[in-house]
Amino acid sequence: MAVAVRGKGHRASVQLRGWQRPVGRPRHQSLWFTGALAAEPDAEPNPLGGDATADVCVVGGGYTGLWTALRLLEAEPTLRVTVLEADLCGSGASGRNNGGVGNLWRSLPLLVNRLGADDALRMVRENLRAAEDIKAAVETYGIDCELHQRPSGWVATTRAAAPAWRGVVRLAERLGVEAPYLELTPEELREQYGAGPYYAGALQRDESLRIQPAKLARGLRRAVLSLGASVHEHTAVTSIDGAESGVIVRTENGSVRAGQVVLAANAWMAFLPEFRNDVMVVTSNIVATDPIPELLEKRGLTQRPGGFNTAVRVNTGGLTLDGRVQVGGSGHTLAYRNHITDLYDYAAADLVKVEADFRYLYPELRDIPVTHAWSGPVDRAESGQPYFGRLRADDRVHYAIGFTGHGVTSTCDAGHILTSAVLGRDDRWAELGRLYNATRRRTFPPEPVRSMFGGVISGALDRTDAAAKQDRDGAWLDRRVAGLATASLPRLGRK
Repeated sequence: MAVAVRGKGHRASVQLRGWQRPVGRPRHQSLWFTGALAAEPDAEPNPLGGDATADVCVVGGGYTGLWTALRLLEAEPTLRVTVLEADLCGSGASGRNNGGVGNLWRSLPLLVNRLGADDALRMVRENLRAAEDIKAAVETYGIDCELHQRPSGWVATTRAAAPAWRGVVRLAERLGVEAPYLELTPEELREQYGAGPYYAGALQRDESLRIQPAKLARGLRRAVLSLGASVHEHTAVTSIDGAESGVIVRTENGSVRAGQVVLAANAWMAFLPEFRNDVMVVTSNIVATDPIPELLEKRGLTQRPGGFNTAVRVNTGGLTLDGRVQVGGSGHTLAYRNHITDLYDYAAADLVKVEADFRYLYPELRDIPVTHAWSGPVDRAESGQPYFGRLRADDRVHYAIGFTGHGVTSTCDAGHILTSAVLGRDDRWAELGRLYNATRRRTFPPEPVRSMFGGVISGALDRTDAAAKQDRDGAWLDRRVAGLATASLPRLGRK
C-alpha cells in the first residue's frame, strides 16, 4: 500500500554533514547501552551500501524512529520501511536515560493554562496509556528490558524547597479527578526515605514502570526487523533532497529514495534552521554504583522509592533491579547553536556536580564509589512537550522534536502520531499531535544571547543550589535569577 503523499512543497534540501560524528569513531557509552550490547553479541549493524528505495525512510534509530517504524508496519504490513541510524540503535538518548516510564501529571498546571481543562486531562490520560502501550509491546515482541514496577516519589530535598506536588494535587481535585500523589506524613517520609535530607514528600498513587532503557531500544530494533523493516546502523545521513520522484536521503555510501521521510534524530537535528529557535540542547547526566544489594539491605535503603525531587537543580534516580543506585541531573550545559560535541557523551564538570548530588541524597552511601558516569543531549522545548509537523520546504518530510528528557512515554505516543501523519489518517493520534503542538507559545532567544543568558542562569542555579543544601539563603541576585528559571522556564522565551 502506498503512503499518503501531498502534492505541494517538494523542495527540501537539508544538509546534515557538518555536525555528524565520523562513523566508527569511539564514544563514551552508558552503562545501560554496554549491557544491552553484551546481551546480543551477534547483532550486525548492516550499514547501507548502494542505493535503495522505500515507502518510508526513518532517520534516527532511537525510541522515536523505532516506535514509528513499528507502528507503521503494524498498521500496514506491506509497507517498505527503512531505518537509518548514524551510530547504533539506542546509542543516543534512548540508551542513556534513567529508565523511568513517566507521565504528564507534573505538567498539569501548564497544560491547563495552555489547553484548557478538558484537553489537558485528555493529554495526561493518553500519556498514561502510553505506559500500557510499552508494556504490551514488550510482551508481544518478547523484549527483555527488565520491565518492573516500583514506587515513585516527589520529594523536597532542602528546607527551602517548595512542596510543588501540592499545586498539582489541588488542581486535580478542582478538576474533579483523583489526585495523582499522596502526601507522606513525617513518619511515612522517614520510613520510606531514611535519614537523608528529605523534608517533605509525596508518592505517586500508582507504582510506576521502570525499564533498562537501552534494552528497550535494542528490543524495538529486533521487533521492527521481525516485521520486515530494513535497519542500517553506522549509516550517517549527509543530506535530504526533495525531487518530484521522491525524497532522496543520502548517506556516505548510498541513498534511499522514499515516498515519505520521518526525521527522528531528536537533539541531533535541533541545529537545523527549522528547529533551532524552538529547541535548545542541554546535557543530561547520570552516575551509578556497582550492584550493592546486600549493602542496601543492611543500611535500610531497599525500600526507598525512585522518582525526582523539588530542588534548584532537579535530580532523578533510584534503584535498579540488580541493586545499583543511580542519580541523574540535567540542564547544566547548553549547546551553542545546538551543535552536539563529544562533551555530550561525557560532560566531566557536570558529572562532578551530579556525583555531589548523589553524596548529598544518599548520606548512608558516602563510602561507596561511583563506578559509572555518562551524559547525553536533551532536546528541550519551551513548553516541556514535544511537537510534530512537516518541513516547510517539503511536506513529505515529517518530524518530531522537543522531548525535553521525558521521552520514554512521549516517544511511544510519537510513534502513533507520526504513523497517522504518514498514512494521512485523521484519528485520535492526529488529534493528540495537535494537542501537543498547541502547548507551544514562545521561542528561545537566538544565539549568542541564548548561551550568554544560559551561562548566567546556570551559574546562579549552581550557587543557589549549593546555598540551599547548606541551609543558607544565598545571594539576593542569584535567588532572583534562579527563581525565574525554576519557577517559570516558559517565560524565558519570546512570544
